Amino acid sequence: MSGSVGFPEVLQDFGRLIAALGEYRGVAVLTGGFVPYVYRHMDRFSRPSLPYLLTTDVDWTVPARLPLLGGQPLGARLADSGFVVIQSTDTSPAVQRYQHQRFGNRDLAPIYGEFLVPLTGGASRRGTDRRVQVVQEGLTAQALRYLDLLLEEPMEFDASTLDGLGLDRPHVIRVSRPAAYVLQKLLSWDERAAGKKDKDAAYLHEVAILTNGAWSGIDADVRRTEASTHERGRWVSKARKRMHDLFLGTDAEGPLRVVRQYERLADPGSRPTEDGVRRLMTRFADESGLGGSTR
Repeated sequence: MSGSVGFPEVLQDFGRLIAALGEYRGVAVLTGGFVPYVYRHMDRFSRPSLPYLLTTDVDWTVPARLPLLGGQPLGARLADSGFVVIQSTDTSPAVQRYQHQRFGNRDLAPIYGEFLVPLTGGASRRGTDRRVQVVQEGLTAQALRYLDLLLEEPMEFDASTLDGLGLDRPHVIRVSRPAAYVLQKLLSWDERAAGKKDKDAAYLHEVAILTNGAWSGIDADVRRTEASTHERGRWVSKARKRMHDLFLGTDAEGPLRVVRQYERLADPGSRPTEDGVRRLMTRFADESGLGGSTR
């Protein structure tokens, strides 16, 4: 987390973004680093002793064609709720990131929200770069592959039950389910920036811990995805290979990447070890359907 903001401030802006979404909470799906944090507060999952690996950017995946809800575009809702937009200068259309107005509208703040959309087909079409798409008038979203998995059958969670968000009445959000979250993280590994890979590996490890006791459900979900279409079958095979290369193989780099994330967050005696990470992820892969094509 950035040294310029603290955990309480991050949670407050997370709550502000949730409230600002309004009716769009029914179509947007929480993705990215906040998902494991929410999992920690769901009754169906466990409570790990490891500290939070909370990010400061809040990602929401939305459909490629975002309907008008509540009579107001989403961008206008955010503006009315005290958020300003920061536009990128290196893409056309620009990538939009929304931050609270107290940070101003000149530089990107350490806490911000961003919208994502599934990329299907090629990254360009007829000379047009499709990696940033207009999903609603005045609103753009970064287009990334495999995000369509996250839009399918998300779970619901009342965010007002989380301390520190400042939500005084129910605010139900949609959260990507564990199998989809893990598959998308594994599948997108090669496209991730080098600086984000350690945290991605740690998120995979954290979700494995959180869902311990529910791995059979992930297995059923993974195998259902695999059997759904030929393309999805290839995706699952690719995810299994990435799981092996990242965590299970002789030269797997994932355990070291996970350990590095906790060097400054946990006491030495409570930090995960490379051997412990490898053992856990081996069990997780075997029992979640990600350890091979057959049992």
